[in-house]
Amino acid sequence: MSRRRERGVALLGAVVGLAVLGIVTLGLAHTAAVDQHLARNALAALQADALARSGVAAAAVFLTERDPDAVDWARAPWAEGSGRQPLGAGTVEVMVEDEARRLALGVPELADRLPRLLAVLGLDAALADALADWTDADDTPRPLGAERAYYLGLTPPYAPRNAPLGSVGELALVRGFTRPVVERLRPYVTVAPEARVNPNTASREVLLAVVDDAAAVERLLAARARAAIDPEKDLPAILPGATPDAIDALRARLTARGTSYTVRAVSAVGDLTRAAEATLFAPPGVAAEVTAWRPFRP
Repeated sequence: MSRRRERGVALLGAVVGLAVLGIVTLGLAHTAAVDQHLARNALAALQADALARSGVAAAAVFLTERDPDAVDWARAPWAEGSGRQPLGAGTVEVMVEDEARRLALGVPELADRLPRLLAVLGLDAALADALADWTDADDTPRPLGAERAYYLGLTPPYAPRNAPLGSVGELALVRGFTRPVVERLRPYVTVAPEARVNPNTASREVLLAVVDDAAAVERLLAARARAAIDPEKDLPAILPGATPDAIDALRARLTARGTSYTVRAVSAVGDLTRAAEATLFAPPGVAAEVTAWRPFRP
C-alpha cells in the first residue's frame, strides 16, 4: 500500500509539474507575442514619424524650387495638397497654407487693422488695447488694456511678455482673450512676420479688416475666382471707382506672395498615424527654412 501511495504521489507530482511547465510555456509564448507586437508598433511609430517629417522636408524643397515670380493663390500647385501618397512603409499627405492669408499680430503695418477684424468677428474691440499692452515694452496701460500690475494680481501671477507673441495660443494669457475668443480668432490671425495680406488666399473676414470698402472686398473675391490678383497691376481694373490714393493705400497692405507657410504632414503606417506641423520661412528666391514645430492633431 505504501508503494502504491508513493507511486500515486509521484504521478500526481509529475502531473502538477507538467501543468506548471505548460503554464510557464504559455506565459512565455504570450510574453514573446506581446513583445513582438510592441516591437512592431514601436517600429511603425518611428517609421510614421519619419514619414511625417519627410513630408515637411518635401514641402520645403517644393517651396524653394518654385518660380520666384509665382503668385500664391488657390490654384497654385502647393495650395492643392498632395493627397495621400504611398511612401516607404506607409503613406503621407502634405497640406500647405500661406500665412499671408491671415492678419499678422504685432506687425506695425497692420496694427490698425486688428480692431476692424475684431469688429467683423463680433468681438470686443477693447481686446486690441490689451494685446498691444501685452507686446509693448513699456509698463503704461492703454485705456482698455492691462500691464504688469494687472497680471501680477492674478492667481497664479505672471508677467506680460513685453515682446511679440510667440504663438497664437499665447493669446489665452492676455486679458480678455478667453478660450472662445482665441478659437474664434485663430483661423484669421498669425504671428508670422507678414506685413501684408494676400487677397488671393485671405478670407472675406480678413479682407474686410484690411479693405475699408465692403463692395471692394466683393470685387476682389469675384476677381480672384477668375484669375490670380497682382495688387501692383490689377487693382485699378478691379476697383475702377477707387482713387489713386486709395489704390496706393491698398497696395501697401496687399501682396501676391507671402514669406511664411504652414505645412501639415499626416502619415500612416499600418494602424498608426502621426502628424507634424511646421512653419517655413520661404521668401522668393531663398531656400525654405523651418522656423517652428508645433503639436498637431489631424
